[in-house]
Amino acid sequence: MKIMKYGLIKVKRLQVIACLLVIVMVFICCGCGVEAVRLTQQAQVYCKYGEYDKAQELLEKSIKADYENPASHYWMARCHDSLGDRAKALWEYELAVRFDPAMELAQMAYIKALYNDNQVAKSVDATVLFLKHKDAAARDFMRLAENFLEAGMEKHSLLCYHTGARAEPYNAVPFLAVADYFFSKSDKNKGVEYLVKAFKVDPYYPGLARRLGEHNMRVDVPEPPLFPSRSKIEEELYELEL
Repeated sequence: MKIMKYGLIKVKRLQVIACLLVIVMVFICCGCGVEAVRLTQQAQVYCKYGEYDKAQELLEKSIKADYENPASHYWMARCHDSLGDRAKALWEYELAVRFDPAMELAQMAYIKALYNDNQVAKSVDATVLFLKHKDAAARDFMRLAENFLEAGMEKHSLLCYHTGARAEPYNAVPFLAVADYFFSKSDKNKGVEYLVKAFKVDPYYPGLARRLGEHNMRVDVPEPPLFPSRSKIEEELYELEL
């Protein structure tokens, strides 16, 4: 019995020691994470004033403290980009998006870096993957589309517009934006095609029927649906709520 009791006490002591070790490790990890954030914030200040060597020095310490901190890798990529080292910048951008796929700032920078490095197909693939996992409203996808359009990345922009249309199937605005894009390229057929798509989505959108008419497209705007009449029970309940 004494041996059994001693064995149980030993097991409990080992369990306590194991728990304490876990707690210590958690505190160490948390401390490293906080230190990494602090160093990255300091590095951002140096980046702001163009002192990239000092910023890189701080970011190296930040990455050593917490290798999986996406912000540290993003700012390290910014440093390499500013110093003209495109290969290292791409590597760091890729690490940033790997550790945080939802980090829009890093995703956009990574996609643009690939595009500027003439890796156009890979940048398109990265855009598709980014949009696939992004949960947002149509207006957010349109904002991304406009950002790409300003950078001359037209295919990437169209991907964003179409993703916005899928995100909100009853919103005509993304298709109208695509229509305007094709009209700006003097592609009237494609422009009209997307006006028609927008009309199918929302035939009551202000000015849309008129625009189609200007392109010799005859459309009939359907009568707005009427609200169904209330039953006698519904009428009485409605009156009680007034």
